[in-house]
Amino acid sequence: MAEPPPWLWDLPLINLYSTDIVGYMYDVPFVATPEVVVRRMLQLARVRSGEVVYDLGSGDGRIVIIAAKEFGARAFGVEIRKDLYEQSMARIKDLGLADRATIINASFYDVPLTDADVVTMYLLTTVNERLKPKLEKELRPGTRVVTHDFEVPGWRPVVVEEVYEEWRSHKLFLYKIPGKEIPIPGKMVDLNDKWLRQVAELVDGVRSLEEIAAKLGVTIRQVREAVEELRKLGVVEEVKIIK
Repeated sequence: MAEPPPWLWDLPLINLYSTDIVGYMYDVPFVATPEVVVRRMLQLARVRSGEVVYDLGSGDGRIVIIAAKEFGARAFGVEIRKDLYEQSMARIKDLGLADRATIINASFYDVPLTDADVVTMYLLTTVNERLKPKLEKELRPGTRVVTHDFEVPGWRPVVVEEVYEEWRSHKLFLYKIPGKEIPIPGKMVDLNDKWLRQVAELVDGVRSLEEIAAKLGVTIRQVREAVEELRKLGVVEEVKIIK
């Protein structure tokens, strides 16, 4: 058998010829993230109920399942291997999570990520680098990205943390997409909805969605959805994205 590519030696100690690695058909071999590390990744990203999480290269679906089951997220995994996709979906259905969790059988290069609040990855540094332009183009300001063991070249992490688990340590990198989404005031409208009124009162053309969310103690997603309703009513003229 030919010698494995050099990058495989950067991975944790695994059996390089096991059934978990089917030749070299894929950018990244499947190596499961321990559940204690999964939970810490989601904690580090401060995943909240109702937020949307995308796990790129979701393997057996454990990040998607834990995000949906324990954090109340709407979770999507992207997995190119059909066998892992089928196993993951079967597990999700068995757990009764099909309304909150799903796996997309596709290449993560081809799946739009514009709706993500949080993205998790356990890929290689070279793959992270290839994904970087897609992430920078599609992810909204304030989106959190957590990578396991392999950083995103050229990005500055907000937090770097080591998690110790049984036989080795794991390094986690938390990134936050820079920039602001600023809603611009439109016309004055009498609003009966208390929630929409609260958001509208904070729309001044200066505050970002993230700042409004922090002031109200809610998620950016909740504010974004309210601002979209206000835009339909003409209360918000537009949302300027500054990256």
